[in-house]
Amino acid sequence: MDVPPPVANALTLSWTFGFSGAVHSLASHDVRSPGGERSAIFYTSSHTGIIYDYKTKTQQLLQGHCNKIQATVISPDKKWIATADAGPDNVIVVWDSITGTPVKTIFNPHQNGTAALAISEDSMCLASLSQVDDVGEQELSLWEWTVESEGALYTSLVPGVVSSDSAHTSVSFDPADHRVIVTNGPHKVTFWTWENFQLKPYNPVLSKRDSGVLQSSTLISSLFLPDTTTAVTSTTSGDLILWDAVPKQERPEDEEEDPTNFPEFVETNPLKSMVKSIRLSEGQISYLGTTMDKYLVVAGEDGCVRFYDFSLRIMAWYEDLNAGPVTSVSFASNVPGNVDDSASDFVCPDFVVGTATSYIIGVECALFQEIEPENRRGAVLVQGIGDHTPCIAAHPTMDRLVIGVADGTLQLWDFMTRTLLMVQDLMSDGGVKQRPQSCQFDGAGRALALGMTSGMLKVSDPDSLQEMASFTNGDMPITTIRFSPDSSWLAYADTANFVYVLNFAIIEEAPQPEDDDGSTERSAPTATWNYVGRIKSHTKAITGLEFTVREDGRLAMVSVAEDRTLVEYDLSEATPGTGIKLRGEPTKIEQIAVPTACMWHPLLGGDFEDRVVTANNEFKFKQWNADNKSCRRTSLCPTYGGPLTSLQTIPAINPERNQFGPSPYVVYSTAEKVIGIVKIPFDGNPHKAMGLIAHPTAISSITVSGDGRFVMSAGGEDRCVNIWQISTATLDRKCEEAAAKAEGLGSAEMYSELIDEETKNDLIDFFYYAQLRTQGEDSMEERKITGLVALSELPNLVRSLGYYPSEEECAAMIAEVYYAKFTETGETCDTIDLDTFIKLYVNHKSVFGTSKGEIEDAFSSLGAGDGRFSWGKLVEMLKNKGENIAGDDLKNIMKALVGGGVDGVNPASLMNAAVFSDKILGFDEDGGAMDDVKENFNETGLTDLEV
Repeated sequence: MDVPPPVANALTLSWTFGFSGAVHSLASHDVRSPGGERSAIFYTSSHTGIIYDYKTKTQQLLQGHCNKIQATVISPDKKWIATADAGPDNVIVVWDSITGTPVKTIFNPHQNGTAALAISEDSMCLASLSQVDDVGEQELSLWEWTVESEGALYTSLVPGVVSSDSAHTSVSFDPADHRVIVTNGPHKVTFWTWENFQLKPYNPVLSKRDSGVLQSSTLISSLFLPDTTTAVTSTTSGDLILWDAVPKQERPEDEEEDPTNFPEFVETNPLKSMVKSIRLSEGQISYLGTTMDKYLVVAGEDGCVRFYDFSLRIMAWYEDLNAGPVTSVSFASNVPGNVDDSASDFVCPDFVVGTATSYIIGVECALFQEIEPENRRGAVLVQGIGDHTPCIAAHPTMDRLVIGVADGTLQLWDFMTRTLLMVQDLMSDGGVKQRPQSCQFDGAGRALALGMTSGMLKVSDPDSLQEMASFTNGDMPITTIRFSPDSSWLAYADTANFVYVLNFAIIEEAPQPEDDDGSTERSAPTATWNYVGRIKSHTKAITGLEFTVREDGRLAMVSVAEDRTLVEYDLSEATPGTGIKLRGEPTKIEQIAVPTACMWHPLLGGDFEDRVVTANNEFKFKQWNADNKSCRRTSLCPTYGGPLTSLQTIPAINPERNQFGPSPYVVYSTAEKVIGIVKIPFDGNPHKAMGLIAHPTAISSITVSGDGRFVMSAGGEDRCVNIWQISTATLDRKCEEAAAKAEGLGSAEMYSELIDEETKNDLIDFFYYAQLRTQGEDSMEERKITGLVALSELPNLVRSLGYYPSEEECAAMIAEVYYAKFTETGETCDTIDLDTFIKLYVNHKSVFGTSKGEIEDAFSSLGAGDGRFSWGKLVEMLKNKGENIAGDDLKNIMKALVGGGVDGVNPASLMNAAVFSDKILGFDEDGGAMDDVKENFNETGLTDLEV
């Protein structure tokens, strides 16, 4: 295998599969490149721009957007590329098309981002149409991007836009006069001018017939025809509408001017009217363009590209591309000598076509002269992904990647050569297309398991993708598939919360009767997957399912779910006759948090016990003893995105055995946007983890290559799969630099970065005060500051800092310190030092604290249908439900909250979440405590405190 060059980041984007938006040709015979020739195209894949050289098959990746790119445009001379996105922190970026470097970034050009872009003929100006803002308005802005200035040159509201339904989606400059612009929405065309230091809109005068034409179909895009006064607009019905200046005496009598037009504009500009509407296609016209200043190019839903002269007489047509509906067309540069007018009646530069099915097709002008249809199809330059990608899987021993596509197809790629090896349609026996939801290779690379949205499981050949076996034992989507390490077991889970198990068996055929010569024939053994059974082991969605081989050699399988339980399965005697049984009872592992992922802790050097690691929605890793299911450690998860939803170890080469085994690095992903790497041991050290925005929205699946060099991520709805090169050495350097910086300050110095300075000072003060309490606050003996605090003081310490764990969580903290070294030395510890306490506090404390919303959810969960309880009922539940609070303790708690002198509360008084949080707990609007709690409590009218 080729070894990729070293990279500077722990994860570096090396390739992206996918195509969305428009394609632009950068092909030219007059560019700043060796040899003076270039064969490249530009297109987007999700939030990444791609300059792809289709001769050398290399990608230049333009990264700078955190949202999906919504609009792109290139300058007429192919030197500049402009991209724009929509969403929070949106930007417009202008790139050098040769170097791929950004030369201008416009931050937050519009409130919600950009819907469309245009560039003037001289490349000096950009026009941007905004997404509709929060009050339903849209604006058109003009930018002199080559000038060092803040803000737009001009900005004006688009008339008639009141919501996204009426928003304009197309903008174009007049090539003959960049002071004139045209935009259009679904039923309205607006012309603009920016002379006299204002950007002014003008709506054409329309007759009743013209208005009816605009309302009867949806407008797609508009542009000006070069060297004419005519503009054209395409529609979803296949019509082309022509606009031009018409003498007033020749207009229909019922034609009326829009009263919102500026009078001075009308006086100085020719009034445009609808000249005519002509049907050019039976389907939607998605693309309008011009080339060589002599042809109008039309393409759309019928998959054809047609050329017309400016009198709308057809000149040429490319109708055999067979690549689906056309969404964009782009031509190579019109360099003098690049085309030969004498060679044919019709000539044009070579062009590229982008389609709705995510193909990019290269088309030579000469194909128009070909006789046979198969010779007129062009060349596939890029095959993207035609639908969203719910799942991906990397082959364990080869450079192959399977992409499951929601349109019912599988793509098999060689991800190192970037070659599409095969596309397979997934059809059931009844001829109905199956849609993949999950996929996984077995560890030996001999089978590919596919879980469908219909509940069917397919086992396919990993080379041919042909089905070897199929099972339909459920009717709900299969979300997770796992193979055992020795590939002899397969388990999968579906959205009905069932876990299914199959076993790979070798069946020996019975010997045949002896032949006449006394010999006995025996058939070759048959390998097959046998269905063992299923079990509904959880009451809510399953979020993790994992196999391992225990240290004693026993196969083990566990699952976790949103019902907060950890379940272990007994596979030792699982057969089709006995089905699947659990090993022990399900273990409740969380009180409030919800498990979102799990993995088996790899057995690295120095490990003496098997552990299951879970991640939860409170950004915590928890490590559970595999035998007694006790919590061994709680640590902070990476918090770069949402809660972690997938955890996968990165394989590493074992030099002694020349085999791949587990490494101390784990790849993770969140439900949206972020993937990253975290280093084992999980201890909350913020320098041992990194994350980046891999996709602008949801992440549907991640997978790691068998050699541990790459991690692949699928963006689901964005139809994009990214390949990231892994450099664990970069993460190691980051850890070493942080450790060197904290040297001499205590190993907890790097953890203290996660708490503010005031809390840090309080923490130190309270820790030393706890040492005084241990010896006795009133003791007259000489004080002995040992730097150690008894574990019994831990609950008081963390609560003094504003973190209020439950009794179960306190017990887990104490046990974590008590047994910290037990598996290594057999010794326990009943004290804690300051460094350890800082780590413990940072890892256990809540990331977000308690909010009013959570208190409202708690009231609702307790059964308050209208959100209210009587005070007496609430007190009764506090005494008897969950971790019940004894009467004296509850009374002391209430006195601490509302102060002394309040003796009772009427049990019939009603209490809701707002009163409880504001008046009892004393939360302000931001969720913090208020100073005068007693006064607020008495304002409720609850004057008698009695618990």
